Amino acid sequence: MTNVAPSDLTEYITSNFRQIQTQLGWQDSDEIHTIIHKTLEWYGVDTEAEATNLKKLHALADMAVWRHALNDVSLDYNFSADNASYSRSQQADMIRKNLDAATTEALVYMPSYSIIVSASDDHPDWTE
Repeated sequence: MTNVAPSDLTEYITSNFRQIQTQLGWQDSDEIHTIIHKTLEWYGVDTEAEATNLKKLHALADMAVWRHALNDVSLDYNFSADNASYSRSQQADMIRKNLDAATTEALVYMPSYSIIVSASDDHPDWTE
C-alpha cells in the first residue's frame, strides 16, 4: 500500500460521509480533526503519513465517524408536540447499525483483536 498524504483522510471522510456532516451540522473542522485523531490512535500511528495500509485506515475511519455521530445524537429523545410525534431515537438506531457494521469490518485492525486457538477437546461429542 502507498503512504497516505496528510489531506487524504480528510478528503475520504468528507467525500464519503457528506450526508452525516450535513445532518449533524459538522460545519467546522473540529469534528473531522477529532475523527482523524481517533482513527490514527486506533491505527497505532501519530501521523497519516505513517498509515500505509489504506484498507485498514479507511475501515478505522468509518468506525470513528459512526462512533462520533452516535456520540452527537445519543442524548436526543422522542417527543410529542402539537399532535405530532418526533422519533429522534430512530436516527440513533440507524447510526448504531452503521457503527456495528463498521466495527465488524474494522475489528481485525483493532489493537486488542486476537484469535485464540485451543487444542483442548472440550466437546468430545463433536467428533465422529
